[in-house]
Formats: sequence, structure tokens, C-alpha cells
Amino acid sequence: MEILIGLVFLGASLAVAFVLPVLSYLRATQATQRAEALSREVQALRAEVAALRAAPGAPAPAPPLAPTPTPTAWVETVRDLAAASESAPPPVLAPPVAADGPLPEMAPDGSAVETAHADHGPAPTPDVAEGAPSVAPGVPRPEPHVEGLEERIGARWLLYAGIGSLILGISYFIKFAFDNGWVSEPLRVAVGLLVGGALVAVGQRFVRQGLALFGHALSGGGLVVLYVAIYAALHIYDLIAPSTAFTAMLGVTLLGTWMADRHGVQVLAALALLGGFLTPALVGGGENRQIFLFVYNALLMVGALVMVARHAWAGVAGLAYGLAVAMALAWGVRFYRPAAGLQTLLLLTLQLGIVALMIVTLRRQRGRSVLAVPASWVLLSAPVLYHAVALWLIGRSQGVFLVYLLLATVAGLSAAYHAGWRWARTIVLGLVAVPFLDWIGDLVTPRWHAAGLVTAVALYLLHLAGQWRDLSDDDPTVRVPIAEFVHTHATGVFLPLALYTFLEDRAAWWNAPMLTALAFWNLGIAAVLRVRMPVLSWQFVALAATLGAVAISEWFEGPVVAIGWALEGAALGYAGLQARNRWLDRGALTLFSLSALRLMDALASPLAVGTWPVVNARALAAVIIVGAMAWLAARVEEAPEHFGGALVRHVLIVGANVLAIAWMSAEIIHVFAERAYASTAAGLPAGAARADLGEQVALSVAWALYAVGLVAAGFRRGYAPARYLAIALFGLTIVKVMTKDIAELDRVYQMLSVLALGALLVVASYLYQRTAGGRKAE
Repeated sequence: MEILIGLVFLGASLAVAFVLPVLSYLRATQATQRAEALSREVQALRAEVAALRAAPGAPAPAPPLAPTPTPTAWVETVRDLAAASESAPPPVLAPPVAADGPLPEMAPDGSAVETAHADHGPAPTPDVAEGAPSVAPGVPRPEPHVEGLEERIGARWLLYAGIGSLILGISYFIKFAFDNGWVSEPLRVAVGLLVGGALVAVGQRFVRQGLALFGHALSGGGLVVLYVAIYAALHIYDLIAPSTAFTAMLGVTLLGTWMADRHGVQVLAALALLGGFLTPALVGGGENRQIFLFVYNALLMVGALVMVARHAWAGVAGLAYGLAVAMALAWGVRFYRPAAGLQTLLLLTLQLGIVALMIVTLRRQRGRSVLAVPASWVLLSAPVLYHAVALWLIGRSQGVFLVYLLLATVAGLSAAYHAGWRWARTIVLGLVAVPFLDWIGDLVTPRWHAAGLVTAVALYLLHLAGQWRDLSDDDPTVRVPIAEFVHTHATGVFLPLALYTFLEDRAAWWNAPMLTALAFWNLGIAAVLRVRMPVLSWQFVALAATLGAVAISEWFEGPVVAIGWALEGAALGYAGLQARNRWLDRGALTLFSLSALRLMDALASPLAVGTWPVVNARALAAVIIVGAMAWLAARVEEAPEHFGGALVRHVLIVGANVLAIAWMSAEIIHVFAERAYASTAAGLPAGAARADLGEQVALSVAWALYAVGLVAAGFRRGYAPARYLAIALFGLTIVKVMTKDIAELDRVYQMLSVLALGALLVVASYLYQRTAGGRKAE
């Protein structure tokens, strides 16, 4: 009896305290909205009639219209309108009457009365285009009613606060009833299911009545109540089996999905998707059923894919991806064992395929949703995450690892081709190359050596073929994208780097022939592409130059390496001039810089005793490098319109002169070092001291003489950078004489050094004065 009384009291309290106020408020809101709509329509009609009367040639004015009811009068008729027009369709405005026709008669209440034309019967209705405005042009529409702050507080906020207070009180009452045993456990679950179902049903009714937001909120709350009731029946009260609970929750998920798809509500779809992914954890989270879990999650992702295709819901796609990752991670933390590695990889591959379809679908839906493209970028993290997990699952299984890298490369290149995203090939290469280089560097099993080398070549050829396939569809007259240049160099560097890493600790003597062969291979590719894609052809020339430079350093030692780099820099720079390619220019300058650094290192090192000055390998390297730089500078002068032509020429000329000065100084130091060594060997320390003093004087004089030559050449050729370099060299010589020669040399050598410097400075000044005078005379 107490239980019955408690249930009755509970139902009555719910009806009186919650349902009836909400229904009353909604009815009153509907009536008020309809009343305001009628008021706006009457105002529009009055404005239209006034405009027609004001038109030229209009007949005598009709009796004045009745005044529009005030908002207060409308509020007083809310209840009557709510009762009378609840099921009536909204009124439709009549089309405007032509200006030359008779005006309709107006009833005292402001409504139009149909009249027949005296001679021609009923007045004809003019044709009105669909969607045309019902108000005459130039007549402003009445502004819609704007809810004020006082009305918002009184009509909405107080209601929300009251409903919240009532729900809180009812919750206390239900808790009190449960604690006192008024409601049994099965009845509690039944009440939860009934309340959830009722909320869903009432919510759908409100949706049909036009209160979509309120109705969907109630329906979503009902879904949550149903999930909670089923969970309580399984885990709290132990009333049903796990299979029954799973089926029931799946049914709730399907119900939510159906409502979301029918009404086009993404929030309901997200709620159903969340419940669906959490169902396995809510029902049987303590069991390891990997295949069932991953396949079930894949089916949910397929459902999300269908919703994305039908409604362009980017949020649903992102939520499905995130929940799938979270569920897989939760399973892996708790149940993963190395024995299940291959099975896990296959199941993850299935889910990755669904995510790929989502990405494609979102890309096609970018016109329907502004979030489609950002969501697709988020989902692009799935292949990267899958790749990292796959490498972790495979571990050091040699054969599986190599096969996976090949399959991943094929899949990535195919996806990049169909997506039309050129940077994807470079990303795929990076994702595959990094783990492969680490693997081949640590490879210790001899039987996998051949497989590793074949895999390296296969990866290189796959990327080469992928690039060729992408470029074969392009117009040869269109500029090649920068992504192709980056991919060309990344692919070209990958193979020699992989082979070099493998051979370094096993057969290092093969590195030089390997690099040389690859340099000629790239030259062959450049020759093939010269007609079809000449711009890209020069990129392979640059690759060949780079590999050739490294090969020279492997074949030879000392200044010979600098010679090879300088000659390749000259060839590359000339190729840049022919192709008008700035990247080849920069590559040439880089090679010349490396060559200059290598030469400076050789010049700073003393030669062996007995080596002839000027006639030695170091001098030969200096002459060739300086000559190569001068030759390329002359070629640049012939093409001044080339990008960076003047700057490249200045750099080459100044660099060549700096190297010439350094070589001249090194040869002077070597000559006097030989004399000092001979005097020391003969037991003549005074001779060795005089050799050191003579070396300093010779350096000062040689620098000053070179500076005078630069001044003369600069004026003769009209080349200012040469004169600037001469001034800088004169400054360096003056600093040396003042700080070192005068302080350390004997009087005779001091005198010779200062006199020579002064004389040469006077000569340089004469050249400047003579040139300046000649310019004034002109």
C-alpha cells in the first residue's frame, strides 16, 4: 500500500510540478508567437494599402483603417487564440492588387472583404512571381518583435530556475522513496525505462509542433536515461544478462541514429555514437574479445561514414575517429599481448580504410560544411598514427618489416596520386625512410643484407615511378611546383644515404664507386627529362653534381677534393645560367664555398720540407679553383638579366681574389720557412731569424702590390668591387705594418716595410687622382 501511495504521489508530483507547467508555458509561447505574427501581417497589409493609395491615378481613398491592436490587446487575447487557432494553418498573404484596379473594402476590424467588380465580375488577381515580396517596393517591413530583458527574465530565466528547483526536489523525493523501500529494484528500472521512453516520445511530439530545439533536448535526455536504466539493470541490480543489455543499448543507439538522420540533428547523432562506442565498456569491459570489439567499432564508424555522406557532419566524423582511437588504446593498455600483434594490425588496417573513406567524403562535402576541410585535416593524422603503431607492433620482425614498408609506400603513393596532393609523396618518403635507415644501420644478420639492399632500391624506384606518373599528367609548359623539387632531392638523397649507411661498417671502399655510379645515373635521368620537363631535368643535374662532389671526397684526399668541387660548381653554375634556375645558382655557390674552405685548410697547413714553391699540388688547386670562379663570373657577365646575375658575379670575383691573396701569402710563407729550416739545419740561428723578418716584409709588400693591381684593374675595367677590395687590403696592410712590423722587425726591415708601403700608397693615390682628373676633363 505504501509503495502504491508513493508511486501515485510521485506521478502526480511529476505531472503537476514539471509536465503541466512546461506544457502551459509552451502553449502560451505558441499563442503569443502566432498573435505577434498576425499583428505583423496586418501591419504589412496596412502599409501595402497605403502605398497603393499613394500611387499615381489611384481612386478616391477608402474609409480609414481601424487602428492596429496594441501589444497589450494582443496579450489579452492570447488564451482565446491558443484555443481557437492551435490546429489552424498560418494565414497566407494575398498578392498585391494592381495600382489601377479597385481597392478592396476594409472591414471595421481591418480585414479585407471580397467584392465583385461592377462590370467585369471578380477583380482579377495579378500574376506574382514565386518568392516575390508581399509588401510594395519601397515600403519598409515592420520590424519583428524583440524580446526585452524584463520579458526574457520573467518568461524564460524564472521558468528555467523553477524547473531546476522542481527537478532537484523531485530527485530528493525519489531518493527518499528508494531508501525507504517504496519502489522495488525491477520497478526502479521499469520507471527509468518508462521515463526515458516518455521523454523521447514527448520530445518527438514537440519537434512535430515546431519546437525542434526543445524537443531534441528532451529526446537526447531520454536516450541518456535509457542508457542509464539498462546499465543499472545489468551492473547495479543484476536483473538482465550482458547479452540482453548489449542488445538493448544497441537498440537505443539505433533509435538515436534514426532520429538524428530523420531530423538532421548532429547532436543526436553524436550522442548515439558516443553511447554506441561506450556500450562494450558499459556491458562487458572486463572481457578480452578483441575481434568482436574492433569489428563492432568498425561498424559504428561505417554508420558515422553514412551520416557524413548524407548530412556532411564533420563533427560526427571527428568524434567517431577519436572514440575509435580511445577504445583501441584502452583495449591495448589492458589486454594487448605480443602474440596478437599481426591480428591487431589487420583490425587497425580495417578501421584505417574507413577513416580514409571519411576523408574522401569530407573533401567532397566541403561545399556543404565549413568544417569539412578542417575535419579532414584532423583525420589525416590517422595514417601517421597507424604507421607509428604498426612499426611498434612489427618490432624487429625482419621480413614483415620490409614487406610493410613496401606496402605502405605503394598505398601512400597511390593515395597521393588520387588526392592530387604532391607534398604527400615527400611525407610518405620521410615516414618510411627514417625507420628503414635506422633498421639498415643496425642490421647484423647477414642473411637479410640482400633483402635490405633490394628494399632500398625498390623504395627509391617506387618514388621515382610515382613522381613520373604524377608529372606525366601535367602540362609541360606549366611551372613545376616546389613540392616536386623537394621530392626529387629527397628521393635522390635517400638511396645513396641508405647504401652509404649499409656499406660504411661493412665495405667502406665501395662507397666511392657507388656514389660515382649514382651521379651518372642521375645525369642519365636528366638527359631523359631534358625534352619533357627541362626544369626538373636540371634538378637531377644538381643531384648528380652533389653526389659527384661527395664521390670525389671519397676517392681523393687533400686539395684534389677542392678541385673537383670547384669544377662541379662551375658546371652547375653554367647549367643554372642556361636554365635560369636560382636553385642551381645557389648549389654552385655552395660547391664553390666548400671548395674554398677546403683550399683554405690546405693553404693553412705547412707543406713538406723540400716541396717546390708555386709548383706543387696546392698551388695547382688554387690556380684551378680561382680560374673556375673567374670563368663562371665571365659567363655571368654575359647574362646580366639572369636572376641574381650581378650579385653572383660580385661574389665570384671577390672570392677568387681573396683565394689568390691567400695562396700568394701561403707561398711566401713556404719560401721563407724553407730558408729558416735550412739555416737552422746548418746551425745558423741568425739566418733563421733573418728569414722570419724577411717573411713579414715580403707579406706587407706583396699585399700592397696586389692592392695596387686591384686599383688599376678596377679603374681599367670600371669595376668598383675590385677597388673596394683594394682599399680593404690596404687597410689590412697598414694595420699589419703599424702593429707587427714596426713593433717586431729590426730597423732595416722596418724601414723597408714602411717605405714600400708608403710608395705603393702614393701610387694608388695617383691612380685615383688621375682617374678623377680624367673624369673632370670629360
